[in-house]
Amino acid sequence: MQHKTLLAIAASLSLLAAAGTANAQVGKAAAEASDSAEHKIEQKRAENEAQKSGPVGKAVNNTKASYHKKRSEHSANKAKKSLKNAG
Repeated sequence: MQHKTLLAIAASLSLLAAAGTANAQVGKAAAEASDSAEHKIEQKRAENEAQKSGPVGKAVNNTKASYHKKRSEHSANKAKKSLKNAG
């Protein structure tokens, strides 16, 4: 659900930026939200691969999933901060 929300936010912010009604902070927030969504997708892919893998593959893919989860959260927080600064 968070993934869909982030994509919707990214799309909305991109439209606002394209319409020329938003400032640089909103554009930055849209980029961060998009980055967050991409990391969330990669996290889910790695989690899915971990379920299918053997012991070594599980460890590798769980590490990838953890990395992408942290990056997704970081990007989402940066997007929120940019929106706060824009307002």
